[in-house]
Amino acid sequence: MNSYSSYCCTEIDCAHAPLAERPDGLVCPNGHLFAFVPGTDVPMFVCEPEGANEYSRENAAEVHDNALRWVFKTFQTTEEDLRERLIARIGLKKGQRVLITGAGAGNDLPYLVRALGGEGDIYAQDIAKEMLLAGVSRYKAELAASGVSLHFSVSDATNLPFADGFFDAAYHFGGINLFPDIATGIAEMNRVVKAGGNIVIGDEGLAPWLVKTELGRMLINNNGLYACSAPLEALPATARSVKLSWELSNCFYVIEFQASTEPLPVNIDIPHLGKRGGTIRSRYWGRLEGVDPILRDRIYEEAERRGMSRVAFLESALRASLGKD
Repeated sequence: MNSYSSYCCTEIDCAHAPLAERPDGLVCPNGHLFAFVPGTDVPMFVCEPEGANEYSRENAAEVHDNALRWVFKTFQTTEEDLRERLIARIGLKKGQRVLITGAGAGNDLPYLVRALGGEGDIYAQDIAKEMLLAGVSRYKAELAASGVSLHFSVSDATNLPFADGFFDAAYHFGGINLFPDIATGIAEMNRVVKAGGNIVIGDEGLAPWLVKTELGRMLINNNGLYACSAPLEALPATARSVKLSWELSNCFYVIEFQASTEPLPVNIDIPHLGKRGGTIRSRYWGRLEGVDPILRDRIYEEAERRGMSRVAFLESALRASLGKD
């Protein structure tokens, strides 16, 4: 059953204000209403138009199931083995709260429930209403007695309806290659997971050493998504403990990192020893206009004669000149 107090407004002017329940949906203090999907208790924040793609059609879950069976047969593994390996990377503990983005028809839900040891919360979201409702139909009743609370929403992974640091961990497998803005999707996971919480992301994408092999060319010919690279450039600059690996015969990338919104612990003001001197900051931001090369060499010689670094000598000379003025 959904805990509606956990959801926040996704409108830009509301700064993730908490939502209150009404008979027809969830409403924020500014009056933005997010209706329930008709006949359900699932809030709908945004939804792909019906028939917009293979995931928004009436039989989307069945089509996806067929595709998954092909994947597991092709890569000679089982769904259980793969999902257990992936979810083990999250390192979930009993009682934690986890988000799964792009949850689709909910195939990961039983494995996440198991990893939580019978206590905790799982929030499953997807922008494709048809897929998510298939997950509700398949697993809501089946897992009701598990001790783990399931919460579903039709929402946008690049604009999540949750407060900062609400989750202990986040997980996504399959679909991030199709995000209109992958960096924003990852940034949102980083935002809603508390500092130090694990985030695991995976999708089709050959390991670099396979791309130009015959097998790689055949896979890409069969499905262009295998040509995707792991989107490391889309990670937030604050990401910690980043790991990259591959699953399914090195044909699906997996990125793991720890959430953080704090700058990396790099001190850019430590002075360099040696002739040049300066710091990382001053060498980058403190560059001056070019001077006559003969004058430059004389400055370097004078700095060395005085036993000073070039930066220290230049700074002292400039300060002295400005002081006289």
